[in-house]
Amino acid sequence: MNSFVPADHRGLWRREVITAPGFRDETTRVLWLQTRTWYVDLRVPADRPAARAGDGFAAYDDAELLALARVQGFAGELAAADGVCFWRRDLDHQPANASPDEARCEVRDDVMIEDGLHADYQEIWRREADSVRPLAAFRLETGQGEGLLVIGGRRMMEFIARPGPAPVGASLAELVAAELAQGRRAAAEALLATRIRYAEQDASGRWIARLSSLPWLEGRPMWPQGQVRFDPRAGVLEAGAGDGRSTWVLADCADQTEALAGLFAVPSEAAP
Repeated sequence: MNSFVPADHRGLWRREVITAPGFRDETTRVLWLQTRTWYVDLRVPADRPAARAGDGFAAYDDAELLALARVQGFAGELAAADGVCFWRRDLDHQPANASPDEARCEVRDDVMIEDGLHADYQEIWRREADSVRPLAAFRLETGQGEGLLVIGGRRMMEFIARPGPAPVGASLAELVAAELAQGRRAAAEALLATRIRYAEQDASGRWIARLSSLPWLEGRPMWPQGQVRFDPRAGVLEAGAGDGRSTWVLADCADQTEALAGLFAVPSEAAP
């Protein structure tokens, strides 16, 4: 990309409604966090199974796995020029769509009207006013898989792709159904293993996941307390510990990197 997206496109956007011929949806929870270049998008149907006690897919039956497969999420770079936006999906929870993700977008204050160019739909988005500074994006370090983490103010979205090649098929739900029909539950769970999280920073400085492709992660800290460190000089974010440790490398920052350091300070109750 040779230029950044317009300033009025940046920040955290919540979709209010999508309409298409014979279709209207106001209940799916849709979040899109846009930095100067990079973005993450998460779309969770209202009837998705809720969080359960414990971790993992074991708490969900086969029918609920199919419901989890309807979650959508993608991440990559946005190109915007002359009122037209093109979302390049470098990472996608669902199988790739042959049609480009391209639309005409008009911003009025903190409201965006998106009209599809290759499909007949309209989406209305509203931006969170406190989500535009600081803005930053991190890529998961080479060798740790594929991932993107974006920050807008005290809001964050993370996308870590499932291991292995991207799925190929009409939809994730069809692929999961096929595996379940063959008695291959472990393979069905592997298809659902993409981790997408939206988090907000609370008053104590902890990052708490509020929405996720994996429901049992909701309401939990993004990382164990005290296990996240950001080096503003190196532009490296270290999070977690042991097998759960991840290293994120700064890909873009709209502000001085020191402005990010306060977002990853040790919460007051964890300070020595």
